[in-house]
Amino acid sequence: MGTDKFASPGALRLTLAFAVFVHHTTSFNLGMSAVLIFFVLSGYWVAAMWNKTYSKTTSAYFTYLVSRVWRIAPVFALCSAITWALLFWRGDAPMAFGGLMHQLFSNIMILGYNSLPFQANIPGWSLDMELQFYLIAPAIIFLISKNIQLLLICLIISAAAPWLGGSATVAPFLLFFGVGVAAASHELKPSRAFAYRALYASLAVLVFCAALLAKELYFGSAQGAMALAFSSKTNLLIAATMTPWALYTTQQSSGTKDRMFGELSYIFYLLHWSVIGALKTGEGSYLDRALLCSEALVIIFVASYLIWRLFDRPINKLRASWVSGRILHAPVGFGSAGVAGAAPAMA
Repeated sequence: MGTDKFASPGALRLTLAFAVFVHHTTSFNLGMSAVLIFFVLSGYWVAAMWNKTYSKTTSAYFTYLVSRVWRIAPVFALCSAITWALLFWRGDAPMAFGGLMHQLFSNIMILGYNSLPFQANIPGWSLDMELQFYLIAPAIIFLISKNIQLLLICLIISAAAPWLGGSATVAPFLLFFGVGVAAASHELKPSRAFAYRALYASLAVLVFCAALLAKELYFGSAQGAMALAFSSKTNLLIAATMTPWALYTTQQSSGTKDRMFGELSYIFYLLHWSVIGALKTGEGSYLDRALLCSEALVIIFVASYLIWRLFDRPINKLRASWVSGRILHAPVGFGSAGVAGAAPAMA
């Protein structure tokens, strides 16, 4: 593992979660690029964990699937409960929300959340895509590990997504998951120089978009320029350009604090929508909105830390212990020390 502290993997994930917060509280609408990078990282880490740990456990697919759901569902259910509680407190809960059982299942088990008639916590749609990817990930990992050119199939499926269920399925995002899987399976490691060039190119695009936004706010500009700055194509460009940097961070060592940042990013991402909705950060003057957004950030960070410390971390320790207990030990003389010693660390 590298020691480039600027390329901390946990700090990157928290930065991406913050980018989604900015997307939902300002006109800087580039949150989709952050989500796409999350998908690349998810593909990478799921493939790495499958190859190094889950594939070496009893009933590998069962162990893997239970572990992944165990990892994301409890916090998702808690944040969903908080979101609904705030909706009822504000009096904004809808009278009809598309079926109680569908809501209960998707707000707890995530699957199908993006197809709900009413989504209380909008960022939850991406977790639905994440879980759909988990269901098929071992097959994708197997195929891409045998032939990296199968990424072309992922590209075709993503391009044909409008005819394959659209955004209700993982199809539009399969290419980004696949890129992460390929990087882990074939040990594609961007060099430090290449990664930094990718980072600088991404920042240049962001600065360009910020300049267009400033021109719109202070000098007035054509709506076409604004549409270009925050279009889906621009989000796609930023995600593609930033991908080498994201993969570079996976090669860097991560200390206790940085791992905490990475775990906080998930809670921050799920919690921010309900908090900014409760504080109504989109109302009032620019000064009022800035103050409300600052207040929201403090609340989100404090609440995220408390949830991580008191709820998420204890549950995750139990999950890791359960996975470790299911690891198969190789017979003596066939590398048992390596498997038994290394695999639990990844769990």
